[in-house]
Amino acid sequence: MIYPLIAFMLTAAGTTTCFHPSMAGTPWMWLAFGVSQAPLAVIALRNMQRDGELRDLLQPRWGDISMGMGSALLLLAASLGMRAMVAPDGSPRQAWLFRAYLQAGDPNLLQAHWPVVAAAIIALAFITELAWRGLVLPSVEARWGSRRAWLLVGVGYGLAFVPGAWWLRDAAGWNMLIPFAASAGGLAWSFLAVRTRRLVPSMMSHAVFLWFVVVQFRVVSLGR
Repeated sequence: MIYPLIAFMLTAAGTTTCFHPSMAGTPWMWLAFGVSQAPLAVIALRNMQRDGELRDLLQPRWGDISMGMGSALLLLAASLGMRAMVAPDGSPRQAWLFRAYLQAGDPNLLQAHWPVVAAAIIALAFITELAWRGLVLPSVEARWGSRRAWLLVGVGYGLAFVPGAWWLRDAAGWNMLIPFAASAGGLAWSFLAVRTRRLVPSMMSHAVFLWFVVVQFRVVSLGR
């Protein structure tokens, strides 16, 4: 059970760094989080190679696109509902949304450089899923079983983003949109990994969700 603890500590350190105000709107924000996941991803790949599972877990199959896109769209719908409940238009907590988007960067700049942004998002999703669903999830499954593991890993992933809620706080309090969104994603991607026994669907879902939230969906949200 050492891997879940290490993953939580590294991810919490990554979110503490990437959500720091000095990182707002810079590529270093994304790099900082990716660096925090890289050691875990390397260990995950090593373990998969050692156990002869590398091909089974990472080889694309028919249906991956539909599962990845479908789950990502469900997450987007859930994020709309969560925003309406937690930070509705006109409430003091609406500022949480603006703080999060300002931290991510200028949407016009991100769209202008979309090929680079897309590549970075895919890489980040790949590394993070290797770390949490490829390394942490099997470790938790071995101790608690599949039925509990996806819940524990999903919630643990969300809790690792609590430092971001503190850095992006304002007069309305801690920015709870950050850990809530991370928990929702963590639960969805962990469930996908448990059900499919592979990582490609969760990687695709993670990448698509990040793309729409960071680059596309935010334009609609801020335009209201």
